[in-house]
Amino acid sequence: RENVILGGLAAGLSRKEVEERADQVADWAELGDFIDAPMRTYSSGMFSRLAFSVAVHMKPDILMVDEALSAGDAKFREKAQAKMEELRHSARAVFLVSHALGSVKEMCDDCIWLHKGRIAMHASPQECIDAYTQFVKVGKTPQTMEDL
Repeated sequence: RENVILGGLAAGLSRKEVEERADQVADWAELGDFIDAPMRTYSSGMFSRLAFSVAVHMKPDILMVDEALSAGDAKFREKAQAKMEELRHSARAVFLVSHALGSVKEMCDDCIWLHKGRIAMHASPQECIDAYTQFVKVGKTPQTMEDL
């Protein structure tokens, strides 16, 4: 729970605002009793689940999600996708940083492909995916289009 509080304070919320949301964040992350365990005992998946839950429940004006949707089991990933969809429809700015081409295609309205720190392309998600898969010389197979 301390990590939820620290995350919310770091996001600029008051202690009262964070405490009002802490239980919701903990419940959504589905960590059970581990919510009170030290972060050093978390698996990378548990860490990602909690970080994602903190980020989306603090009601940010701008949200940057970096590969976080690939963490967790299928049920959690589905729940995370639904939460991202909810955020997209609430007129917030959401940046998805991902190699998961299926997520990029499904969730993005605009796409920037970065290569070695430079913009390689700025186009529709489909156009960027087409160019990227050609560039890396892979086809659009279930393995390249799915979030494995």
